[in-house]
Amino acid sequence: MRFAPEAVGVVLPVFVVGALLLVWGISARGSTLLAMGVALCLMAGLLLLFFRDPARSAPPGDDLAVAPADGRVIACDTLPDGRKHVAVFLSLFDVHVNRTPVAGRVRRVMETAGEHHHAGSTRAERGNARVDVEADTPFGPVAWRQVAGMLARRISCRLKEGDRIGRGVRFGLIYFGSRMDVFLPSSAELKTQLGCRVRAGETVIAQFTGKEIE
Repeated sequence: MRFAPEAVGVVLPVFVVGALLLVWGISARGSTLLAMGVALCLMAGLLLLFFRDPARSAPPGDDLAVAPADGRVIACDTLPDGRKHVAVFLSLFDVHVNRTPVAGRVRRVMETAGEHHHAGSTRAERGNARVDVEADTPFGPVAWRQVAGMLARRISCRLKEGDRIGRGVRFGLIYFGSRMDVFLPSSAELKTQLGCRVRAGETVIAQFTGKEIE
């Protein structure tokens, strides 16, 4: 199984400390040290599962937008300015590697400090720490947002201004429970609904009805 590269900085320190405690416990014949070493090694294994990164295949069709994350749809609506909005909540048990919902060119990446409300709440959408990505596509501007949750204190976004991106491409992750929002042009037709389970890079969330850039 493939794992996200961000796992190294989280899992390796825990495993190293656990291994050292095991060696120390064996040499000193200390049951407490052995128990602590085993516990930390098991914890490292559980943490590693969080960073799992399974292969995904985007469906054919350049006019489709796909889910940026695994999880449950908690918002699927039209905003006052006409844009379409889809939000996905990721639990601790979901795959947390994020994928690009569309193909295009990254116009801007913005990181905003904030609070850490529950990612499924309305307060999280506006007040939590987040990273916003804006991209130009043949169908108009598309934006998506990585939102930190109560436990998620770090966000990884590998994209930068000017990057050319494909649809369904890995670009980062949010640590330990989080949320992702996608903002699509008014011409997009939503293909999902509240409560649906989606898979990053595979589940279609919208279809574009016309190109704005030829």
